[in-house]
Amino acid sequence: MSLTKLFDKSVQVSCTPPGSVNVRIGNAIEGPGGRWIPCASEVGDGAFVSCVYEVGPGRNQVCAANSPTYCPDKALARAIELAATAAA
Repeated sequence: MSLTKLFDKSVQVSCTPPGSVNVRIGNAIEGPGGRWIPCASEVGDGAFVSCVYEVGPGRNQVCAANSPTYCPDKALARAIELAATAAA
């Protein structure tokens, strides 16, 4: 099942923006849906987005681009929620 099908339609999941940098990385969350790593990525101008990536070959990092924040801890907290949903 794809990650985009797991999330509510209000959460737009996309590739990470070019030049983004992971600044906070959470602990892996594992479940029937796989093993996911939550992180907060800085995308420029002090903005951060919530990202997750699935552990395994050929997997990519994706982010919730529709809700940037100026707090990396908030972005990480949201990423942890997204990772838990994806792993469930």
